[in-house]
Amino acid sequence: MKTVIIAALALGVAGPVAAQDFEKCSITPVDQVGFVDTFTDPEACVEACKTTDGCDSWSFLPHSFDSSMPGQCKLIKGVFKKEESERGFCGEL
Repeated sequence: MKTVIIAALALGVAGPVAAQDFEKCSITPVDQVGFVDTFTDPEACVEACKTTDGCDSWSFLPHSFDSSMPGQCKLIKGVFKKEESERGFCGEL
């Protein structure tokens, strides 16, 4: 059973990651390699970073009052500063 769970996690079939599973933080970039304002969740921001040349970290700020509306995704190359955030999510690949 343990092997099946590990295999499922490795294949990404364990289900979608909820926003609350991401670190609540904000990154000040050394360089920004992209900006997307059409995503509604941090998972889409992570996937965009994975497919963007030079992207090694990301920061996602949800819409201020309507979670069904798009937020702001920054695709980042180099972390200048990382801080805790009440609203935003961030991570490094």
